[in-house]
Amino acid sequence: MEQLNQILFSFEAFVERGDGTTAPFSLRVFQPAYEEGHGFYCIVECPFIREKHFKIFGVDEEQACELSIVFIRQSAEDMKAHLVDAQGNKVSITAIPPETIIPVGSPKTDGS
Repeated sequence: MEQLNQILFSFEAFVERGDGTTAPFSLRVFQPAYEEGHGFYCIVECPFIREKHFKIFGVDEEQACELSIVFIRQSAEDMKAHLVDAQGNKVSITAIPPETIIPVGSPKTDGS
């Protein structure tokens, strides 16, 4: 998994639980890749959501990145997790700027 060395997006915060305690929250989304038979995907690491990294697929590189963020936001919301900074101020996970995504192409799109 070569793309595990190519971090595209990184986010650090804290999760505020209902009982007032906090825990570290980290998110890393790696540059997209192409998997024959499945399409484009990003590897996502977010130990709060899942201990092991996982893949989020999309129709192209940009959608795979976008859906990675959407999935994490929705998962945190479903878990009633409130993201805060070190001072306890509410923070949000931002979108991945499309210009930071390295196109990988696919056999269907680049003629390889």
